[in-house]
Amino acid sequence: MIALLTTNADLAKELTELLRGQALQAREIKPVGKASLEALYAPDVVAVVVDGTVPVLPDHAWLDLLTSLGRRVPVVVMGTTEQARGLGHQAAALGSVTWLTNPSPVDILAVLQACGAIGLDNRKVNRESIPTYNPQVPLHMLQNNHALSLMVVDVSSFRKIAIEYGTEAYLRMQVCFSQLLFDLWGQPGCFRAADILCRRSLHSNLYYIFLEQSRSASAVPAPGALELLADRLVSRLQNAFWGEIFVPPAKRLVPDCIQVVPDIAMGFGTVLYNPCVDALESIERLLETATEVSKIQLKRSRDRQRELMQTLIQTPGLLEPHYQAVFTLPDLTKKQVDEAHRHQSIKPLRGNLYGFESLIRVRTHAVEALFQASGPAYLDPKYLRPDTLFALAHAAKIGLELDQACLQQAVLNSSQLPGTLLLNILPRNLYNISKLQHLIMDRKDLMFEVSETEAINNFDLMLKVRQSLEQMQMRIATDDFGRGYSGLEQIIKIKPDLIKLDRSLIQDIHCDLPKQEFVSGLVRAAKISKATILAEGVELWDEAVVLQAMGIDLIQGYLLHRPQASMVIEMDLEEHPEALLDSVA
Repeated sequence: MIALLTTNADLAKELTELLRGQALQAREIKPVGKASLEALYAPDVVAVVVDGTVPVLPDHAWLDLLTSLGRRVPVVVMGTTEQARGLGHQAAALGSVTWLTNPSPVDILAVLQACGAIGLDNRKVNRESIPTYNPQVPLHMLQNNHALSLMVVDVSSFRKIAIEYGTEAYLRMQVCFSQLLFDLWGQPGCFRAADILCRRSLHSNLYYIFLEQSRSASAVPAPGALELLADRLVSRLQNAFWGEIFVPPAKRLVPDCIQVVPDIAMGFGTVLYNPCVDALESIERLLETATEVSKIQLKRSRDRQRELMQTLIQTPGLLEPHYQAVFTLPDLTKKQVDEAHRHQSIKPLRGNLYGFESLIRVRTHAVEALFQASGPAYLDPKYLRPDTLFALAHAAKIGLELDQACLQQAVLNSSQLPGTLLLNILPRNLYNISKLQHLIMDRKDLMFEVSETEAINNFDLMLKVRQSLEQMQMRIATDDFGRGYSGLEQIIKIKPDLIKLDRSLIQDIHCDLPKQEFVSGLVRAAKISKATILAEGVELWDEAVVLQAMGIDLIQGYLLHRPQASMVIEMDLEEHPEALLDSVA
């Protein structure tokens, strides 16, 4: 029975009809005296809906009565805007009731559903928005089940997005996260459809999942069950985020600027009902404890991420270099390119072959096999593309070690490839290149591309390194000029042998006059410093024609060659017509 103590006859009638549609009865009570107040405590009353004030009691006495009643059954107080303002500091004392300002019957019904007043069978989950935390919900779950279990999802890492990318990107991430939670709600291995999802406050990055206890004899999860659930949820959420990052830009919910999934922390806990202790205080301690546990779980998640990176670095066969050919551009003809396409081979371009750049790849099938025996994987191996791989390694503080592993694999697998071998390297590894000679072995004609992902903080040391490289007959290049830390200061001070233009400067350059003027200026400056210019990311012959007219020396991109394993390239370059390469666009 739902008790309705209100002077609003129309609202009471409409709410009664809504409850009847849920197969529930409502009893309308007129606030006229002591009998009306006693009726609120009838044994068959499972929830109460009342006006913010009643004529028979002073306001403060009415609020005292409601907060006491709210510890027994769900209570919804229908107030006005003026009453809400008048509450002032007393509003904080209403934790055991739900105050709704000028509510509709549907609003009231939603609160009764969330508090369990109308039963699980009649609960309708709102999948359009996540409600803010209402203490009444866990209070009555705890009293009804004699235990309460909770999952806390902490995405405080989103705040960094607001600082680095702005408020709009931050808000889009919150909307995306809400959608991912909705998608997981009720899915096998996740939280169940009957569980209650809410947000700490309207703008909070803390989410609560109150677990509706099973109808088995035990209302308490088995030892370790919540920890396993937390692991599964973190894994599902992180992989769902990675999935959003990898969808086409026009369809993705995640902002384009986000390339790596932020940290997701998951805490958990259970509290037993103790009639000798204030239930709301017990729930607040549970929230605090579960939030603390989320910090521990986040450290575990980061540790597993570091273990994954260490495994990739140390386990033979998980990392595999592919190589993309670089060609001289001045005398390259469309006839040669068309012939290469027709034969699906770079052999027609052999006369323009300058060398190869090593690009690391992850053997996803081998990593998947490794994951099968290691519990929940916080990252699906299919998302381990190179930029993701290095971003995760840097987050795990082992970017230098991954860089060294890639360097070793690149040299080891390229012994039969002709021309210059271009190798990406972090500045801090290049500073210590003399200590990494064992990785280079006796490979000749090396050019180190200083990675754009890390700033050069010591130009004097870099110049000394450059001199050492010259003595070892090795050269230096600036990678991806126009992106990241690769800037004019770096070009002027280092005086690299080769300047590599980022793909963003090359894409659609044939139809972008301002971009043409900018790149032309870079080419003229490079000619003065006697540096070679390489344009990467060329996909169209029209782009190549414009670059050729500018006097750019080298070209690299899918127009001519897609990265492939060294063995495939070696077969293609052999004098056997049956050994063709299917790597040309």
